[in-house]
Amino acid sequence: MTGTRLILTPKVPSPFGSVKWSPENLKKLDPSPDWGMDDLARELREIEKRMPGPGLPQNTPTPARLSGVGGVSFRSVSKVADFGRASKPFRMSAFDSDDESDSDEDAHQKQSTPVSIKPEAVEQTTPKSPPTETELDRSPVLPKTDRVEAAILELERERLQKVQEEIRTRRSSFQELLVEEKDLVATKFAQLEKEEALKFEMARRSDKQGQRMIAEARDQHLSALQRDHEQRSQVEERRIRKEAAAEEARRRELAREKEQRERAKAEAEAEARRVAEIERKKAEEEMAKRKAKAEAAAAAAVQRAKQEAEAKKKAEQKAQAQAVEAAEKARVPKPRVSEKAADHEEKRLKKLKELQDSYKQIVDNPALKKDLKVYERAIIKHLQQVSATQEQVRKKSAELIQTLQDPRGPPLQYMVVTFGSKILSQCESQIQKLPSFAFALAQVVVNVASQVPFVMESVIAQLHQVCIFTVPKYFVYNKAQFETDEAYYKVLGYKEEGGKLESTDEYVARMNAYITFYAAVTQTELQGGVVNPHGISEAWAWCARLLNRIPANRLSASALESFLKIAGFRLYKTYPEPFRKLMNVVISDYLVSLKNNDDVDARAVVNRLETYLQTAQFANSPEGRIMPVRDLSSALRA
Repeated sequence: MTGTRLILTPKVPSPFGSVKWSPENLKKLDPSPDWGMDDLARELREIEKRMPGPGLPQNTPTPARLSGVGGVSFRSVSKVADFGRASKPFRMSAFDSDDESDSDEDAHQKQSTPVSIKPEAVEQTTPKSPPTETELDRSPVLPKTDRVEAAILELERERLQKVQEEIRTRRSSFQELLVEEKDLVATKFAQLEKEEALKFEMARRSDKQGQRMIAEARDQHLSALQRDHEQRSQVEERRIRKEAAAEEARRRELAREKEQRERAKAEAEAEARRVAEIERKKAEEEMAKRKAKAEAAAAAAVQRAKQEAEAKKKAEQKAQAQAVEAAEKARVPKPRVSEKAADHEEKRLKKLKELQDSYKQIVDNPALKKDLKVYERAIIKHLQQVSATQEQVRKKSAELIQTLQDPRGPPLQYMVVTFGSKILSQCESQIQKLPSFAFALAQVVVNVASQVPFVMESVIAQLHQVCIFTVPKYFVYNKAQFETDEAYYKVLGYKEEGGKLESTDEYVARMNAYITFYAAVTQTELQGGVVNPHGISEAWAWCARLLNRIPANRLSASALESFLKIAGFRLYKTYPEPFRKLMNVVISDYLVSLKNNDDVDARAVVNRLETYLQTAQFANSPEGRIMPVRDLSSALRA
């Protein structure tokens, strides 16, 4: 076999092999093998094991050269299946002689044909004709490979290496980008955690600051409450001591007056007995004279005596009746009041009595009491919902007008009188605690009175009944007119609960609430050209009547102070010069009289009046007179 060249090609999964590979060997194949001599030797030993004899006989036929897989030409295959092999194929050439002259030509003509290597079994082709010498010289180990095919395989391998290198490069770039992205995300998360910690710290500090402010406000509030409690306790102690002293003085005064009354009564009885004795003696003398004359002229004397007796009897009866009438008149207390104020009071009370008499049968009917209670509760509900805002005052005024004029309800007279009584209840429960609420309540009354008749007359008349200072009038104490002190206090309007009269401080506070409401009514204005039927002119008349007719004492001074604090600003704006003159009279005459009385209880109100007038507080609008349009809390909730 001189001049024969042997080319060994590693057996890899390729469509050109002709050796049958077992599944176990296919699993062991490396897609990118690194061939060596040991690998070649091991491959040759495996091939020898599969040969039929210990050696390869000369006449052993070689498999025919396949044109391709399934009759397809090798050059028609566009892609070589090298299973991603990265290294070059291992090739080995063997020569039988040293003659190299014919090597190129022989290599070109006698190159073995590549055989497909498939996982499945490869059918052995039986030659149809005896093998030729050329065929016998061919190596049974490796088929010859065309150089073009080898170049193509080499180029394919290089292309695959470049693709793999590019894939590795891109993978490395992607890994670097992924690492950078992870670092960026980690940085962002760290920044977010830092910001969250900063916000948490700021919230904690803000919460701590808020708690500190709350604690400080609570301490201030508790301190203020404690100071207020101490002040109230001191005021209460002074009031108790003052009441105890006043009660002791009143008891002494009552004992002295009682003794004087008993002494006067004893003197009057003695004088009556002396006069009766004188009269009796005179009568006896007269009877003796008449008896003497009667003896002279019996018939005429008897007749004349009868006539005189009858005339005397009539005269005595007439004198006795006149004495009883005079005594009754003497017992009826006469108040200090101006004639016009008394006349107005009488007319208002008469009108109120007519209104009450008009629905008396309805009130006395038990079947209608339930319906009357329904409308009474509706009036109470509307009045309790009145707040010091213009919107709420308008709303509740309209609802009250609708309730009073409801055609399905009780008579209008009943509704008007009930409305007045419930207004006075609000005076005692609301205005006594919060005087500025009088403006809102007065605005409601004036609004309703502008649409419903008799409302203003009913409210003012009921005010006169519960507070004599709204007339104004005053009863001066007279022993002949009042049997006891309790009777005098009841005439002034003191309340009696549980058989005990209220204290003077309670009475003054209640009267001030009524005066505050009355002053708010007189200074209230209406929009749209509607005139208040009991407006600012009544306020001026009230001040003049009180200063002219009512004596200066603690009660009248408290009423004047409460009235001026509410209506003084409007009086000053309406009558600026006359009002200043009136206030000068108060300072020069009224307050001087108060101080001369040296009433310990009146000192506080004297000081308040002096401060009010000397600082000209009447030039400033009182608190609560200008009501906001709506409640600020409701606007914030909206």
